[in-house]
Amino acid sequence: MKKILLLLVACLALGCSDNSQKKVDDIIDETSDSLAAKVDRVGDTLSRVKDDIKRSIPKVQIDVVRTVPVSLQWISFEEQGSAKLIKKANGTYTINGGQTNNKNEFLKIDGKIKRLDANNLSFEGTIITYVKDNNGGKPCEKTGNQVFMKKDGRNYYRLQNMKNCAGGNLLDYVDLYDLDKVID
Repeated sequence: MKKILLLLVACLALGCSDNSQKKVDDIIDETSDSLAAKVDRVGDTLSRVKDDIKRSIPKVQIDVVRTVPVSLQWISFEEQGSAKLIKKANGTYTINGGQTNNKNEFLKIDGKIKRLDANNLSFEGTIITYVKDNNGGKPCEKTGNQVFMKKDGRNYYRLQNMKNCAGGNLLDYVDLYDLDKVID
């Protein structure tokens, strides 16, 4: 009888053990499925948040500003003015600046400039020169498309529309220096 009782206890123990193990295995399976689903949902949420953040960050263009010397011969070749160049995405540069002297005479340049070839630049904008003894004491304004050209290995590009607004043989030498270091 002892042997039967021992056998019965052993069977019950093994049965309980198998049953308990099955319950533990089922809980682990349910938990791991649940955890995997939760991890997937968190991953999807993080992905959406990342995409939302990317979309909400404004696109910033960082402008690289370069300064180049400019001059009008009536004002001075020795004491040049300056113009700021900012490169734009389409291969053009904005240019804005000028030169003045102690008599309030000036050169102002404002527009876009683009390289045509190794010696020619296209300019679109406005160039205003003012020298008291030229053009009846009135500013001379040139607006629209212009060409600057570099000749004979010089380090400057000269405006090819040199004729002053007064007409005749009066010429304005508007020069832009050191552009080869800046413009592609």
